[in-house]
Order: sequence, then C-alpha cells, then structure tokens
Amino acid sequence: MLRRLVRRLRCERGDGLIDGLLVLGLVLLVVTVTVQLLLYAHARSLAVGAAQDGARTGAAGGSGAARANDVLAAGGGATDGLHATSSTTDTTFTVEVAGQPPRVFPVGFALPRVSERATLPVERYPELERRP
Repeated sequence: MLRRLVRRLRCERGDGLIDGLLVLGLVLLVVTVTVQLLLYAHARSLAVGAAQDGARTGAAGGSGAARANDVLAAGGGATDGLHATSSTTDTTFTVEVAGQPPRVFPVGFALPRVSERATLPVERYPELERRP
C-alpha cells in the first residue's frame, strides 16, 4: 500500500496544466504592471501638456488654470485625479498640475503623485503698442 502511494505521488500527470497556470499568472501580472506604467506615463504626459498650455494662456492674459483644467478634462479618465492651480507674480505666471494617476486596481502598491509645473514670463506691452 505504501509503494502504491509513493508511485501515485511520483506520477507527473497534470504537471503541464499546473505549469501552464503558473505561467498564465505570471503573464497576467506582467501585463497588469505594464498597463499601470503606461497609464502613469500617459497621465504625466497630459499633466505636462496642460501645465504648458495653461502657462501660455495665463502669460498672455487669459485664465491659465481654467485652460489647464480644460486640457485635463479632454484627457478623459486618465486625468480624473489631476487638478490645475495657477499663481502669478509681477513677472511670471505659473501653472501647476498635481494629483493621483489612475490605477488599474484600487488596491495595491502606492503610485507616486504626478506633479508638473510650467512657468512663463508675463507678456507686457508698452502703452504705445496697445493702441491700434
């Protein structure tokens, strides 16, 4: 009876299925991590573009934060956690876009925050150039 049990435990039937399931789990993990990295890179790229466009609009006299938020809204779900703020000094206009990037799964490791900033000099024209 003991010999039968040992023979049965040494049998390798079904090993291919178990190996296949392990490899499938590894492939799914790699795909999930890759998709998460791509989502992070996409959110960061949209944040850079929104900050630059907002700074350009704000330096020309428009509402930079509103323009940056419009660009973020056009980004779809990848930018839901990002928000733009602006600040101005006598000579510069700055737009900062910050927030959490999207996640593939809501639980798991913490992703670094996305934080991008663009600063441009404020455009000022002499009084004589403003007149038509």
